[in-house]
This record gives sequence, structure tokens and C-alpha cells, in this order.
Amino acid sequence: MKQFNLIIFICALLAAVACSEETDLRSKGEHFERLAVEAVLTDQADRPQRVILSKTVPYFENAAENGSLPVRGALVTVSGGGSEVRFEEAQSEHGVYEAPEGYHAEQGGSYHLRIELQEGEVYEADATMPSNGFRIDDLDYAYAGNKTMGLDSLWTLAIWGQDMAHTDYYHITVGVNGHFYPHEMAEVTDDIYFNGNEVKGFPIATLMQYSQMQKLYGDCAKYLETGDEITLEAMTLSKDFFDYLIAVTLNGSMAAIPLFSPQPANCPTNIRGGDGDAVGYFALCPVASASVTVDDPLRPYYKKQF
Repeated sequence: MKQFNLIIFICALLAAVACSEETDLRSKGEHFERLAVEAVLTDQADRPQRVILSKTVPYFENAAENGSLPVRGALVTVSGGGSEVRFEEAQSEHGVYEAPEGYHAEQGGSYHLRIELQEGEVYEADATMPSNGFRIDDLDYAYAGNKTMGLDSLWTLAIWGQDMAHTDYYHITVGVNGHFYPHEMAEVTDDIYFNGNEVKGFPIATLMQYSQMQKLYGDCAKYLETGDEITLEAMTLSKDFFDYLIAVTLNGSMAAIPLFSPQPANCPTNIRGGDGDAVGYFALCPVASASVTVDDPLRPYYKKQF
């Protein structure tokens, strides 16, 4: 019995010593800057085609306060479709490189991105634009708020159209009067619910509009009024780009599968060069869209019949 008590005492003493030692959780490792590439080109000739270049920041650094690290003076070209086009750096936005007006990618076409930094490092990527996976014929809205539940700013959006027979992947976003929610507010999904079928009044998205969100995201989150135009866009994604967006936006969040999955150490990328130290993606995405004008913000039913 005395021997047992001695063992308990020694274990308790060791635990007390271990708990009294200060633990420093701060990272003392050196931060290695990486090139971050955001290059999503579409088949829409009436919209700007951009490549955005920046440098990564340390994990514990507040990027919102310190600002991003745009990469200036790079030589950015995209070749494909029988031509090579240079993307020029915008005068008003550092690190943003734009194609000549009217330039766009073609469905089924293969394209090559080349980035040469001022320091001489070269980065490259290849991508092929898939065919559009969805045809949107019409869009409508319905007021879904209920003041007794505190939801006086919620609308549902429904679409009519046709999904193609093969499995497709989508990035779905909504805009009000031409102002779109940022990428992190978009929905990334597959077509499991309507694969290959005609779609009639499918409730594909919601709008939650109120003043606090408007302060964060601008007029895309304004409270809907008569005369406002709502636009829904569905970009068809390649499977690889879909996997990249899922890794970036869902891992480590409440929506992760399995739940509470750790943030991935390295998200997938198709950017090559620079000793493999780049992050981001080069993607080509066809866009399907439709718009509807608000005639009564509180209209509770869709105009069309299901």
C-alpha cells in the first residue's frame, strides 16, 4: 500500500512540474513568400479577363490591416486559340493584369498561362475550358422572410433550364444591380440534384440582405426594392478546379466532410515553376446567367408555375 501511494505521489509531482512549464505557441520559423495566382478566364467577351498576382503573408499577420502584397511589373501572357495575348497591369489596381477589351476564352479550347516576374522567375499553367454544363432559361424570386422569426430580409431564387447529361460542377453566385457577392460567398456544388434533367423552379440560391451585410460587401447586399435587377451566374468548373475550390473554402469549416477536418497543408494547384513555391489556380469557365427585375420585393410566390 505504501508503495502504491509513493507511485501516486511521484505521478502527481511529475504532472505538476509538467504543467508549470511555460509553453510558447508562437511560430519562430521563417516565412517563405509564395506567389499567389488568381486566374479565372471565362467565355464572356463583355467582361474583363484578369490575372491577379500577389505574395502570401505570414499566417499570424493581419492582411486586412497591413494590406495585400501585389506583384508588380510581371510579364503575363495567355496563348491558345491561335493567338498569344499579353495581359497589361491595370493602372488603378496594382498586381491586377487585364487582357485587351473583348478578349475571351472559347469552350473546348486549351490555353497556356505564362508569368515572368521582374526577378526572372517563370511560372506556367495549362487549362482547358469545359463545355457549359447548364442552360438557364429563366430566373425568379420569392420573398421568404418572416418577421416573427427575425428573417425580414430573406429571398429565395429559383431557376428554369436544362442540366446536361454528364456530371458537372458549378460555382454559383448572385448579384444585385451588377454588384456581385465576393467569391467566398458563392456556392460551389455539383449537379447531383438534377443531373441530366430539365429543371423547373429549382430553389438554387438565397439572398439575405440587410444593412450589416451591405457595410461588408457593398450594394450586392442592399435590401431589395422595386426596380432592382437580380442576376444569377453559374460557372461550369473542371473537376480539378472544383476540387481546388473545395479544398480552399470548405476544409476546416463547419461544412467540411468529415466534420472538423484539418485545414490542408497544401491546396492543389496547377501552377508550375519557381521551385514549386506557387499557390492558386489557372482555370477556364463558361458562364450561364439569367436576370429578373424586382416588381414587388415582398411577393411571396414565383410568377411561373412549378
